[in-house]
Amino acid sequence: MSHENEKKYPTEEKRGRPLDLSRNKVILETTLELLAEKGYDLLTIDAVAIKAKVGKGTIYRRWSSKMELVIDAAMLTNPLEVSINKLNTNQDLRGQLIDLLSLLFMQDNKKYQKAMNAICNALNEQLDQGMRDAFYWSYRNMITSILQPYVKEYQLTDDDIELISDIGPALVMYNNLYSRNQSNNAQYIERIVDKLMMPIVLNKK
Repeated sequence: MSHENEKKYPTEEKRGRPLDLSRNKVILETTLELLAEKGYDLLTIDAVAIKAKVGKGTIYRRWSSKMELVIDAAMLTNPLEVSINKLNTNQDLRGQLIDLLSLLFMQDNKKYQKAMNAICNALNEQLDQGMRDAFYWSYRNMITSILQPYVKEYQLTDDDIELISDIGPALVMYNNLYSRNQSNNAQYIERIVDKLMMPIVLNKK
């Protein structure tokens, strides 16, 4: 997995008059809806423009390609971005990790799950890498923040943090690809933390 976050989303640094951010949100939400309905391959800029009631030029001034538009749409409702304040930092490490994974699996957002399924099912290497770069680093920063107070106590290394960081996104991707419906099971999330994540921490002490 790449450790170089080479591209920053969203792409707002364009020449000309300032962009209407409220219009951006409408376009991104529309993209997510159509992505969930049609899938990535059948999604078109034309369809997004019509449903969002904007011109194609309005979209292309903000995003240079369908891939960039889709990645931004996915990140718009990224649970780590919209629900960060739901994390209870007064909990112990196990509780914080469970809360974080619960956000990551987006148990209560079916539209987001369908859109992510569409992205995962698209045979597009560039899209896959773009999603990994955008999504992974958002999650990695959250994990690092949660683990930081425990680094000295448990002698955690960068490799340990990287391994713990990989577990969540890998299992989300697995569930999206194979639709095993385990992501709706709170006990499944607890097992991930207890069997995979916490042992990495506790075995260091």
